[in-house]
Amino acid sequence: MDLMTAERRLQDAQRDGDVDALDALLHPRVVGVGPDGTVFGKADDLASYRSGALRITRLVEESIEVQDDGQTGTTRIVADVHAVQDGVEAAARLRYTRLWVRDHGSWRVLAATLAPVLSQP
Repeated sequence: MDLMTAERRLQDAQRDGDVDALDALLHPRVVGVGPDGTVFGKADDLASYRSGALRITRLVEESIEVQDDGQTGTTRIVADVHAVQDGVEAAARLRYTRLWVRDHGSWRVLAATLAPVLSQP
């Protein structure tokens, strides 16, 4: 699978709350930083989806940039995201930047940041 396909599968898994797909796409040592500066790992991310504490109700990609450097790559997307987190609805335009690595022949996210996009499209 190419990196663009891996990114889109990750978006689908987030939108669908597919914990098995997320588990396959996230590196065991993944580190993420949320829009509020919170740092989280794979276990935290999967637990939030598994428990229902986080539900992505809408994730629409507005733009994407993909850089494949062979064993590593980056994806940068801007997306319109609606979610329910701990029972609170939220909506934002977010910029996701992800560092991907090839792990046993498959693309997996090793690091990710999410930041609000303050300007309109």
